[in-house]
Amino acid sequence: MKINLKNSLILGVICLIFLISRIWNLESLPVFGDEAIYIRWAQIIKSVDTLRFIPQTDGKQPLFMWLNAITLRLISDPLISGRLISVFSGLGILITLFLISHSFLPSLIYLFLPFTFFFDRLATADNLLSFFGLFSLFLSLKLARYPRFDLAMILGVILGLAWLTKSPAIYFIVLSILTFIVYNPKNLKKLYFPLLSAFIAFCIYNILRLGPAFAQIALRNKDYIWPLTEVLKHPLDPLIPHLKDTLNIYKYFLSIPILLSPFLYFPFRKKIKFDSIFLIYFAWFLLPLIANCAMAKVFTARYILFTLPPLILVFYHFLNPLFNKKYIYLLSILFIPNLWRIYQISFRPYNLKLPPTETGYIIDWTSGWGIKDVSNYLISRSHQANVIVGTEGYFGTLPDGLQIYTNQLPQLTVFGVGINIEKIPEKLIDAKNYGDEVYLLFNASRLKLSSADISTLNLVKSIPKPDGDALLLYRL
Repeated sequence: MKINLKNSLILGVICLIFLISRIWNLESLPVFGDEAIYIRWAQIIKSVDTLRFIPQTDGKQPLFMWLNAITLRLISDPLISGRLISVFSGLGILITLFLISHSFLPSLIYLFLPFTFFFDRLATADNLLSFFGLFSLFLSLKLARYPRFDLAMILGVILGLAWLTKSPAIYFIVLSILTFIVYNPKNLKKLYFPLLSAFIAFCIYNILRLGPAFAQIALRNKDYIWPLTEVLKHPLDPLIPHLKDTLNIYKYFLSIPILLSPFLYFPFRKKIKFDSIFLIYFAWFLLPLIANCAMAKVFTARYILFTLPPLILVFYHFLNPLFNKKYIYLLSILFIPNLWRIYQISFRPYNLKLPPTETGYIIDWTSGWGIKDVSNYLISRSHQANVIVGTEGYFGTLPDGLQIYTNQLPQLTVFGVGINIEKIPEKLIDAKNYGDEVYLLFNASRLKLSSADISTLNLVKSIPKPDGDALLLYRL
């Protein structure tokens, strides 16, 4: 398909629908623990030049937070400022799918998948990583077809930016080299082009050595990934359990056509092409997925999000010979249930029944139902008194989630006091005795105060959560 005026206009309409669907009611889901932490880091980076590498203290690469520090200057709502990075990363994925396939169909599939809709609207680094991954695939194919230094350098920059985003970008570096080999098996003398890209990526990644806590990245990765020696001792565990988790995620977040497409091989096997392009798409999807399933200590949908765009390309390429008008109409009908799921995510998130690995976005201590409501109340009180708030935890959903909204108010102080609190913290009592207006913010399920202590507190707000828990704001 040629990129002419007509096709550009059609793509523009698809992009517009994408932006409306993603931005509309963007705050429907409550702030999630990691979102709160990342946005809080971005606020610190924006305010203090010497703390640009603060995400390294928790072993995280900082590119998402650096970008968020920019959007915070443009958008007043901190949660919106972070989530818009994911929205536009998703838009980049949608456009890149068209550039790779020269077809609107992969872009439309991306537009209407609950999987992409859900994570396009969260302020995490995974969508940004997914965009860099797909763009790396696009450039890797270009480099394989036209081995040139300019393409190798651009690919190296994109791979480097991906590596500044999250550690799984290492997969993209390996796969970019593999792409060149698969596409040019008889022209390996030019393998130095993708190797140059890998070298450039390595150089860009080493910018992080400017941060004092650079070593924490490798140490923190060990909390998420089993070492290879351990994997070899039990190769099927966690591989098999995580493959089952993946299936549960797919059953919820994917569509019927994609789930059923492998079964179409047998009746249509004579029409389906298994060329080098298909093998490349399949490698970019399957190899990182299997590696994650085999090595991950912690497994959630967003950790495999970057494998989804290549999966869409696999699906498209696999069935491309079958895409006549009759089948297109059938596929369109089969995608209709996705619209209901998307509607739920956007307008009825309180009732979402997510896969077991994903429930933390909606229930439990990681979900931030009521935080903005509480912050608005506390901000109003801070106009009349010096306000001190002790929250559940030391970091994450409650302290960081509250701080992202109260960041600019010196008369409102928020800090974490731990979990499962059995007595009122002394520093809160001291603050009250000093004359401050003092509050305690906790999830009901994690507040272990005696009835005698609770009787001394005034319940200001009780905000219910979908799992029967409640966010409680007490005043001392």
